[in-house]
Amino acid sequence: MAAIPPTPDQFPQSLYGIHDVEGLHFLQQNHCSGWLVHAVDVWHDAPADYSALVNAKCRVIVRLNNGYGSAGTIPLPSGYDAFAQQCAQWVAASKGAKIFIIGNEMNLSAERPQGQPILPAAYAVCFKKCRAAIQAQPGFADANLVPGATGPYNTETTYPANPTGDWVKYFQDILVALADQCDGIAIHTYSRGQQPADITNQAKFQPPFQNNYRGFLAYQNFMQAIPTSMKNLPVYLTETQPLINDAPNWLNQNTGWVTAAFAEINRWNSLPGNQAIQALTMFRWLDTDPHWSFSTKNQVLDDFRNAIAHNFKLRLPNNVEAGQTLEQAALAAAQSKPWMPVNNQAALWQFAKMHGLQDQQTDELSLNYNGETYIAQVFNLGIVYVKAGDWGNIQVIPK
Repeated sequence: MAAIPPTPDQFPQSLYGIHDVEGLHFLQQNHCSGWLVHAVDVWHDAPADYSALVNAKCRVIVRLNNGYGSAGTIPLPSGYDAFAQQCAQWVAASKGAKIFIIGNEMNLSAERPQGQPILPAAYAVCFKKCRAAIQAQPGFADANLVPGATGPYNTETTYPANPTGDWVKYFQDILVALADQCDGIAIHTYSRGQQPADITNQAKFQPPFQNNYRGFLAYQNFMQAIPTSMKNLPVYLTETQPLINDAPNWLNQNTGWVTAAFAEINRWNSLPGNQAIQALTMFRWLDTDPHWSFSTKNQVLDDFRNAIAHNFKLRLPNNVEAGQTLEQAALAAAQSKPWMPVNNQAALWQFAKMHGLQDQQTDELSLNYNGETYIAQVFNLGIVYVKAGDWGNIQVIPK
């Protein structure tokens, strides 16, 4: 099945993300509509209801794992069919999520089933089985299935087409093997240090990896390796954090690193020719390891708050308009503008006042749908829209 085009309702309003759904409270405290990543073991973790996250105007990306350690992030090939069915059953019993990642960092030895390497062609077979099984579930035909992120800076998996274990080639080989049979792209990237300058450090590896960045800019190597046929897919940076002395760690310091990371992705998205990145998620909230978690580091949280204050908006994928309903088109147009008080004498304002939608937050917006011109406007409690001239049929999208 060809890629499922995303719709605006599967995206929050910003780039900001946290790995672990327990980070919701922080985003809410800071009035942030962002992302949360949830990693689950489909054999042992109960299906989840993410409705509260959606109601809080956040969106969740669920990573489906066969297990951890020797169990493998995906199983051996003999277990692909059972794993696919288990993923489908888990998803069918869940609520509120539309984006699912299959596996994690398949090129790392720590993610191998029984120590056996996961080669791109084999992973593609497993992924396709999982995608087909999930999208066959009632209510999930439009679910977006995303290949697991490749572990950057890692050379452990080799095969004839990639004898050096180049992580960028491994990533590209998986995408090529999937052709048009995935719905999004996941990427991991990390910096060498926790200073703002470490985000844009252009240092590269020695041969044979002389084209690969050593730090945060590794995301650009992955972006450039995405096949042309996949340039319209959404992209999610589902893990990032500093590496201190080449090991994951968070220093309890407000250096501006978090702000600089979001600013760099916002800069990338601002360039018209670039494939947009929809999420950057900080790893991680849960204190499973004191080096990985930032939730207990107040100075880092202050840095994150400063980043949110910049209000970096999400840029939708190029193909997001495909399959839109009129309501989604109106919502997308409304979210594309700053929300602020404007003229209170217009017809839409009068309608909103009559229906208790409180104050207006944008000027009137013009959008085109199926060759017709519509007018929309944002209010505190809803977005109103109407076909130009048909003032007796104003519609409202509750907020």
